[in-house]
Amino acid sequence: MKTTKMKLRRLALGAGLTAPFAACAPAQASDITFAVIGPQEYNLPVNFQPFNVFVQYGEYNSQAQAWSPLGGLYPTTNSNLFVGLSKYVRFFTLDGLPNVGLAYEIIVPEVLVTLPGGSVGGIGDPLTGPAVWIKPNSNSTFGVQSFVQFPVGNTDVSNHYWANYSTIFFDWQSTLLSFTGDSGAVFRSIQTAPGAPRINEGTTLFTNLRLGWKATKFWEPFVAFDWQTTAAANYANGGGVAAPANAETALGVGVMAHFSDAASLTVRYSHDIQGYNTIGTNGAYMKFAYVW
Repeated sequence: MKTTKMKLRRLALGAGLTAPFAACAPAQASDITFAVIGPQEYNLPVNFQPFNVFVQYGEYNSQAQAWSPLGGLYPTTNSNLFVGLSKYVRFFTLDGLPNVGLAYEIIVPEVLVTLPGGSVGGIGDPLTGPAVWIKPNSNSTFGVQSFVQFPVGNTDVSNHYWANYSTIFFDWQSTLLSFTGDSGAVFRSIQTAPGAPRINEGTTLFTNLRLGWKATKFWEPFVAFDWQTTAAANYANGGGVAAPANAETALGVGVMAHFSDAASLTVRYSHDIQGYNTIGTNGAYMKFAYVW
């Protein structure tokens, strides 16, 4: 039972909004950074009155296959990853920065990982930080955001390291199509999990793209592309590689329902198409957003 508990804890480390984390070699657990975003995620205004947004993201990933170091698939211990991300955003402007939009975000992950024989879960490490953007024209948006993640979550699901998520993002709108996405990196401090060796975590690079078709005023089907790669993690005492470098690419399809100008619901299914040293994505995603 103790071995199962430790295995679950290692699978749960970093599940909320993070890149893959060290699990049972040679595979690492799947959770592509920012894969939860939906279409029109970065369709943002400028020169507006301050307002608030609440977003609830959800992810379920059934993890039964892993990618080998050579890029082949093999069966692995069946596990289930459930992640919720509760996000509050305050949108505002400054008189001294006309035509510039600003926001400050607070994100709290909720994580549950199950394996045969047990489960672990709890509140993950929160993220917080600003975003700033401009609109080169009325149909496009370009901006940057940077979040800090604090290692203060439940012990079983905390990353046990500090992290910075720095991202550029864009959005483009036409009468029939929407195209939105981001590209960024995750930088991490040394991982200091209780009872475990200190580890220099590898840097992650990632990209998320969403192409939507405005079929009606209410429905917007879309396709999704998610990719990331993470450098190898090394033991801080010089003891060698703690987890090998890994990468994964996933494709998905979904639909966004625009209930009103204030509320929307997005659902999506995504599956991995290639990778190495990682458990494959086989996940369902949800996003509910409300503006007030």
